[in-house]
Amino acid sequence: MPRALALLAALPALLAACGGGALVFEGLESPRGLTPHDGGLLVAEVASGAITRLEPDGSRSVVLDLLPTLANGPEGAPAGPSAVIPDGDGGLLFAVSEARAKGFREVYRWRPGEHPMGITGQELLAVSPPNPLLNPYDLAPAPGGGLFVSDAGANVIWRVSPDGELALYADFPPLDNPTGEGPSEMDAVPTGLALGPDGALYAAMLTGFPYPTGAALVHRLEDVNGDGDALDAGEMSVAARGLTAATDVAFDADGAMLVTEFSADMRALVELGYAEAAQAPGRLVRVRPDGGLDALADDLVSPTAVAVLDGRIFVSEEFAGRVREIPPPRR
Repeated sequence: MPRALALLAALPALLAACGGGALVFEGLESPRGLTPHDGGLLVAEVASGAITRLEPDGSRSVVLDLLPTLANGPEGAPAGPSAVIPDGDGGLLFAVSEARAKGFREVYRWRPGEHPMGITGQELLAVSPPNPLLNPYDLAPAPGGGLFVSDAGANVIWRVSPDGELALYADFPPLDNPTGEGPSEMDAVPTGLALGPDGALYAAMLTGFPYPTGAALVHRLEDVNGDGDALDAGEMSVAARGLTAATDVAFDADGAMLVTEFSADMRALVELGYAEAAQAPGRLVRVRPDGGLDALADDLVSPTAVAVLDGRIFVSEEFAGRVREIPPPRR
């Protein structure tokens, strides 16, 4: 982005920061993954093929660009960088989401001064890949090295070793369709990932058609027997219920679970189209100890990620092209 345009795009956030209000970073191109890093936030911009760094003072800078991106992916939404996390060694790991084209359906490692390198060995055209990674959505570090990848195409979570080997970590079977409309079962699609305060992995879930209200979950996953996966009895449990189209999970400064919901009415959103996402807004909710949900914001435009930075809560709104700070709940 030319420097003058970048400064104009950052202006709303700079004004908010100077006024002591909540930060709003406008002018992003389909921001999806969001993660804290060294006092700032990293955001994966799907439509621009960029990884951008956002600062608490409202400024921003491009860390990586020219990454694979398509304006119209398999579901009509953009395909491109969908998640980014630090690699623990001064570099970054990022995922590029589903498309049958060169450079997609892959997890990359990047270190300053180097070119990004795919780590799972996808065939370049991704038509007949040598591994089963279909649609990497989010990433989380794995204890002891490597990382977890949620695969929204295969409805599983992979564990990726430091040298790029994929192993099945969790599998999400279809859910019963409670509406009586359409097929008897619907996909259980894993989306956002987070390590909880208890060390377990938490995975948000987006249901497939007909997208019933309140049918989405957050799962807790733990490799209790130490065999490298959470496929055994008692290793997967439900951590939160009553959600709709959950896209990410994080934990606030008090250890409470935060969840983004892409839309409160997914059927309406699908019928309206992504360009009209503001007419079918989503939410950020905080999960109470009793399992109840408290809405911290209910006017979010297609929220895809939530991150907590020094106690402050930020949400990416993909089809609004922004990341904004959400005021904390009243005490």
